[in-house]
Amino acid sequence: MILTWWIIGIIGFFLFLMLYKSQNVMAIFSLLKRNIFIVLIVAFILFVSFSVYRVSVSHDVSFKSFDGIVGAGKVYLTWLKSIFVNLGKVTGYAVQQDWVLNNSTINVTK
Repeated sequence: MILTWWIIGIIGFFLFLMLYKSQNVMAIFSLLKRNIFIVLIVAFILFVSFSVYRVSVSHDVSFKSFDGIVGAGKVYLTWLKSIFVNLGKVTGYAVQQDWVLNNSTINVTK
């Protein structure tokens, strides 16, 4: 499973590199701009598909009965809620940090 993600990551990296090095970067970006809604829908469908698969495998839920589907829905929504709770915790932690720039190479004279 980890090997699969490595392969997907490497393919994605090379795809990004090819797009970056291409002479038609602006043409690609204008194409994405015109079709942003379709890109977002496809990204959403892929996210839901992969996350439902991951949650169903890790929690051993069954989709063969109605009770299994309801149980899988509960587990998935609990997992999705935990993502937002953790995102809130990380954001709160980052906001509470002292983000003072302390760089001795900057000479500020007034």
